Amino acid sequence: VFWVFMFVSYVCFLQFAVLNVLTGVFCQNAIESAENDQEMVTQNMLVKKKKYMSQLLRIFEDIDLDQSGSITIQEFREVLSTPTMQAYLTGLGLEPMD
Repeated sequence: VFWVFMFVSYVCFLQFAVLNVLTGVFCQNAIESAENDQEMVTQNMLVKKKKYMSQLLRIFEDIDLDQSGSITIQEFREVLSTPTMQAYLTGLGLEPMD
């Protein structure tokens, strides 16, 4: 009976040891994946920022009706009052009346 108890204890100990190693490997892979995901999130944010800036530059080029290189209040109000520009700004997450 003593040897049966020792054998069962030994098997349980080995099972917990193997499970502990497997859990460690799984956690390490999860941590490495999270680090890669953070890099991907940062890269995606930079790409979105660049795209957003180019869209804003395009908007300001569209607003400059006389191609003078500067925007007057009159040009700004005229273009901003069009439904197309309001929809475009809303699509960018900007409220046209802000």
